[in-house]
Parts: sequence; structure tokens; C-alpha cells
Amino acid sequence: MGLIQVACASPLIFSPTPTPTLTPTLTPTPTLTPTPTLTPTPTFTPTPTLTPTPVFVEPAGCQEPPSDYTLIEVRGMALNQRTYSMLQHAAELYGGSIDITGRAITQGSYTGHVVSSFGTHAGGGAVDISVKSRVDGTVLDEEIEPLLKALRVAGFAAWLREPNELVAGSVIHIHAIAIGDEELSPEAADQLTGEYGYFRGYSGLPPEYGGPSLDRYGGPILCRWMLDLGYADLR
Repeated sequence: MGLIQVACASPLIFSPTPTPTLTPTLTPTPTLTPTPTLTPTPTFTPTPTLTPTPVFVEPAGCQEPPSDYTLIEVRGMALNQRTYSMLQHAAELYGGSIDITGRAITQGSYTGHVVSSFGTHAGGGAVDISVKSRVDGTVLDEEIEPLLKALRVAGFAAWLREPNELVAGSVIHIHAIAIGDEELSPEAADQLTGEYGYFRGYSGLPPEYGGPSLDRYGGPILCRWMLDLGYADLR
């Protein structure tokens, strides 16, 4: 029996296939363009210009008169007690030589006998005052402005009437109308608030007597009690 010779081949040695090392592929992070932050344009609200409310300062010496309309007589002339009380207060403020509660009164109220007064004395609250010396008849010029101021603070619309200013022959004097008097004549009331009146900065004279003319002694003096009655600076 013949022998079969089997040739032994060299064994096959398998080398393992190396596992590939994976290098990770980096996905590039996109560069973000920053969204610009918008700064809002400020809206400017204009600051309002405030107009200050005027502060009322009452003049020294203001004093509300009494509501007493009792008729009295001074040197034979009629006045009501309210007007006379105002004259007494004005005399205290004035302190000068003209006797405005007595001998210097030349015309009172409730009378129409003086034509040149054009009705202003026909009701209450009206009075005329002499500014002449009782000694020699000279005009007391230095007394006029202090007296006018005192009368106005006491509550009168008061003006100086020059010689012949009203009619030929009219004498120099102070003409005064008590503000707020309930018995004023219509003509006297016009001297306060009419188109030629005291509270409008005028002399109280109507056109037929040379008005309207500006008040030579400044504007009206206002006290709180006048405002409460509805009066105001109407200039």
C-alpha cells in the first residue's frame, strides 16, 4: 500500500487588521456676527416753563371798613359812618397837618348842589378835602402825596383836582370816593371801575371834563377786602 505523503504547508498566520484610529473631524463653529445693540435715541420732553403765580402782598395799613351806613353830619355836611370811619383811619396813617376828619372837609355825600361834581356826590362814599392852609390860604404841596397815599390805603379812590380842572373857577382839592360803598351814585361807581376809573389807572374824569386822563399818582392800591368784594387792578 503506497503511502500518501501529505505535504504540510506552513500554517497561515493572520495578522489582525489594525483598527483605524479615528481622528474626529471638527465641525468648525461658525463665527457669529454679533447683532448690534441699538441704543434708542432719547426723546426729549421739553421742561415746561412755569409761570409763577403772583403772590399778593397786602400794603401796610389796610383795614376793612365797617358796614355802617348810619348818616352823620360833619360841619353841616352829610356822610355815612362807613365813610367817616375810613377818614379816621386815613388820618391815622397820614399824621399830617390837614384835618381830614373835620375842618378840611369841603363837600360831603348825598348832595347834588355842586354842578361840577357831575353827580359823584349824589350818593354815599364821596368827600372833598381842602389842601390849603387855613392860616394863609397857601397850597400845602408837601402834604398832598402823603395824604393821597393814606386815603388810598384806607380804601378811597382819591385824586388831586387842580384849580380850574373841572370848570372855570373850581378850586384845588382832593376828591375821594369810598371803595365798596353800597350807596354810591352811578357816576361815583364809574369813577372806580368805568372806562376812566381808578382801577383802570385813570383820574376818574369823564371826557366832558377832560378825561380820560392817566392817574398822576400811580395805580390803584388794593387791599384784601377790596379783592373779596370783586375789585381788581384793571389796567
